[in-house]
Amino acid sequence: SMRASAMVITTLILAAGASSGCLGLVLQREMMEDMREPPETILREESIGFDHTFTSTGFDSTDYYNESTMEIDPSVQSMSISFRAQMPLSETFESLIGNETNLIRYVDAKLWAPGSKSAGGDPFWKIRVTQDHPLERWDYSGMEFNEGVWTLEVDARGYGWEPGIEQLTAKDHFDVIVTITKPCIRFAEIHESDDCTFQSELD
Repeated sequence: SMRASAMVITTLILAAGASSGCLGLVLQREMMEDMREPPETILREESIGFDHTFTSTGFDSTDYYNESTMEIDPSVQSMSISFRAQMPLSETFESLIGNETNLIRYVDAKLWAPGSKSAGGDPFWKIRVTQDHPLERWDYSGMEFNEGVWTLEVDARGYGWEPGIEQLTAKDHFDVIVTITKPCIRFAEIHESDDCTFQSELD
């Protein structure tokens, strides 16, 4: 009869609907999994360093000493060091005062790998200048960096004169920066657009 076949069709529709609810969730989840972005590896930089301009009173140069540390783990892929020093009027100063000992005006920078300083070893990198030094950069990659705490150390002395006459104003300045590059993993579900978690924290 007509009524019986309507019942069968309704039952079939209901049954299909019920199962599609379950199937629908599975399909939805699979679609969501496909939409989820795979983790993205970003190379992130971390830096330590010093940027110092000397100021002094009278005719004496002033001392500057500082050190900073950085943790290096096996994920670090490269390291770069940049350095520059500006010592204005150095020829004039040296003719007036003399800098024969190079102890009046200098920048002495060293980067120590873990344990090397206390062991009496040589620094990983060093520079000592007593006059202007244009911006220079050293790049290290494709090598294993010793794991642990690295130390950047600067010992310097310089002038910072401001006698009120522009031609005689002379401020010594230097900057030294150590930058490491290491992989950082970005998970789309948990990170904001430019956020990530260092690989070393995931291992």
